[in-house]
Amino acid sequence: MKDFSAQVQRGDKIALIGPNGCGKTTLLKLMLGQLQADSGRVHCGTKLEVAYFDQHRAELDPDRTVMDNLAEGKQEVMVNGKPRHVLGYLQDFLFHPKRAMTPVRALSGGERNRLLLARLFLKPSNLLILDEPTNDLDVETLELLEELIDGYQGTVMLVSHDRQFVDNTVTECWIFEGEGELDNT
Repeated sequence: MKDFSAQVQRGDKIALIGPNGCGKTTLLKLMLGQLQADSGRVHCGTKLEVAYFDQHRAELDPDRTVMDNLAEGKQEVMVNGKPRHVLGYLQDFLFHPKRAMTPVRALSGGERNRLLLARLFLKPSNLLILDEPTNDLDVETLELLEELIDGYQGTVMLVSHDRQFVDNTVTECWIFEGEGELDNT
């Protein structure tokens, strides 16, 4: 990043836009503390609780069922501080109760992403970071994700190449122009 300065406020919904390899994920990792800046500084607020949806998505156990991957054998999950039956919650993410008993290895890529999104939105957070969340999602799941982001009370930062998704979910775009140049308009 060259000569970049920005402040992110509670409730902001920001998209990082630009070609592959221009530094979008690097900026997210700097903000998450997973990378250190060569110069300058990244300052994060206190009491930050981050829910992070990584573009590589390798955190599901393929031998466990959808339900067990989500709730680890429990019948209820906590959603916004309130108990919810696992099957009811999974239905919100378009999983039929029979499909909830399926081992993850038998799921399509889109179904795996829906399960990861279901897990993500269980995490208490005030900062939601989504790195390429629309990859492998069908139209129904895209619409569901848009609704979830719209209803999210915290700050959202996302990377996506899906223009309609970006238009439907964020209020601000940071445009990566290459060579470390960034325009936050």
